[in-house]
Amino acid sequence: MINKIKEDCKCIFSLENSMNKDKYIQSSKFISDDSFLLFNEKSIIKYNYVYNTSENSIESINSKNQFTENNYIYDYDMIYDNNTENQYICLCSKDNPIRIINNDLLLVKSFSLEKKMNEKYFSSTFVKFEEFGMNIFTGKNFLSKIDLISEKEIFIKLDKNYNYLSCFDYNNRYSCYFLGSYNRNILICDYKTDKIIEIYKKEKPINEIKLLNTRPYQILVGYRNSNYFCLFDIRKMNQYINKLQRNVLSTKKINFVLDKEEKNIYSGDLNGNIIKYTFNKEINDKLANFSSEKENIGINKCITSIDLQEKNNLLIITYEKNKLMDIEKEDLENLEAAKIKNECSFDMYKI
Repeated sequence: MINKIKEDCKCIFSLENSMNKDKYIQSSKFISDDSFLLFNEKSIIKYNYVYNTSENSIESINSKNQFTENNYIYDYDMIYDNNTENQYICLCSKDNPIRIINNDLLLVKSFSLEKKMNEKYFSSTFVKFEEFGMNIFTGKNFLSKIDLISEKEIFIKLDKNYNYLSCFDYNNRYSCYFLGSYNRNILICDYKTDKIIEIYKKEKPINEIKLLNTRPYQILVGYRNSNYFCLFDIRKMNQYINKLQRNVLSTKKINFVLDKEEKNIYSGDLNGNIIKYTFNKEINDKLANFSSEKENIGINKCITSIDLQEKNNLLIITYEKNKLMDIEKEDLENLEAAKIKNECSFDMYKI
């Protein structure tokens, strides 16, 4: 039986074909109370919207700006100038320097990592704005800590066996940070010396990690091409506390989002379900117990990303409706044509 996330959970805005038909929406992100970004493989579009709080409805959405890359966008994060309140977007893209664009999607600056090295670029696959002082980039066997204002950089070249480092997280209550890699390793490193303390081998490539702020010693780990993600105690990473099912099987990031209190985790799956996991009372002060609810938002809609706007409890869902589902296997003539008829759209939900 499918249960609603909330009785008043409903789609309050839907935009079909928001980007070109042959474009995949990689992710979505709220950047303020009245605007959000959509990313595809090589471009970013900023949308402004008007939300009616009394009627819980979206009155209008319009596209303001677009930024187009000349190479595949691997990752992005929001950053803030220490001296101003301006908001910036930092982009990692294939065979390009790091790009920084402003709130109007105009290029502000670009730079290469470790300029003294012989390589033309170190193409970063991941970026994280570190609220405790540094900006973190990872890529093929390297990690870079850099102050984007002064461009002072600490560049760490790791053993080639670690392959592409895919994700990073740090919390100032601990003296270590966590790295995930596509060759299935989780690396725990000393924050001051950057030396590896522990290495844990997992069953699948790691592509997302999130240290919880409200729950001591707990970390969420997402896997590539997997139908689940896991909750671990960082003091015992060899065995998960909970295994949370999610039908996704994607090479993209796990695309889960937590509310501010970290009580609820929202995710999407290939079947068009919004899934909400809720932390219940802990067992023996160690094990976390979850309950889950599902809200089905449509047939044959593969959810590609999800983000939460806290102020008005809005979820933005981007999805791809695969037209291959409508074609008989014997109809080979239309098969190739159908591959470019995937409808990429987004919906906004009130929860």
